[in-house]
Parts: sequence; structure tokens; C-alpha cells
Amino acid sequence: MNRIDIVYDNRPYSLGGRTIESVRLEIETAIANGDPYWLQVNSGEGRYEDAYLLIAPGSPIALVNAQANGGSTQPETAESSIPDGL
Repeated sequence: MNRIDIVYDNRPYSLGGRTIESVRLEIETAIANGDPYWLQVNSGEGRYEDAYLLIAPGSPIALVNAQANGGSTQPETAESSIPDGL
């Protein structure tokens, strides 16, 4: 199962069953529309709770491709289309 680790405002979050590319596309679309967007993610360890991250131009967010059960982490290679300065 794919897992994406997310760092937002220096705090860890995660998403399961998604690819980095699908999350990037979701974020890029929201930014291109010019409206603030709430990205639903998991918060906590072991027992997750829903959390919502406010995505807007300038929001500090990092996506990391992670493998469950201690597998290798290989970043997905895809060029970012988020405009510079956002």
C-alpha cells in the first residue's frame, strides 16, 4: 500500500492509498483556481484522526513517498507545475 508522509507547518501527517502525483495534481488545481483549499489527511500515529490542511499560495508543505513495513522509499519523479513563488 502506498503511503505519503506530509510535513505541514513542521508537523507530520500522512495519506494512504494515494500517489504523490495525484496529491500534487489536487494541490496544483486548487492553487490554480485561486481559492483556499482544505486537503484531508491523517493525523496521529497508530490510530489516525482526520485533519484538514489549508492549502493556499505560500503554504509550506512537503510530500514524501513512503513504503509501509520498512520498505524502501523511492521518490516519484515528476516535474512540479506549481508556479514559482507560490
